[in-house]
Amino acid sequence: MIREFKQGGGTVFLTTHLMHDADELCDRVAFIAGGEIREIDSPRNLKLRFGQRLVTVEYRDDGGGVRKESFDMNGLGSNERFFHILRTKEIVTIHSGETTLDDIFIKVTGVKLVE
Repeated sequence: MIREFKQGGGTVFLTTHLMHDADELCDRVAFIAGGEIREIDSPRNLKLRFGQRLVTVEYRDDGGGVRKESFDMNGLGSNERFFHILRTKEIVTIHSGETTLDDIFIKVTGVKLVE
């Protein structure tokens, strides 16, 4: 209902501790603590600013064990070690260093969210 109203040009002011909802529905998010706005920006910009510009690859080494290496996203396209792992190893997982609005909320306000 909120998404439809917003898509129709309506403005929605939503107050919530449900960060997934805020991420999905809001163009801008403000974190308030102690009566002060501590951060305000789009969910994407907040995640880019507070996240790490890393890609972490877990892969099986030649002995069958799982190893993990992280690579800076700056220059990733020319990182020979990164491409060597992708070409020659069995990849278990690949993750970016993107953070969540939950993590940002805790960092900015010092308040742990109740689940």
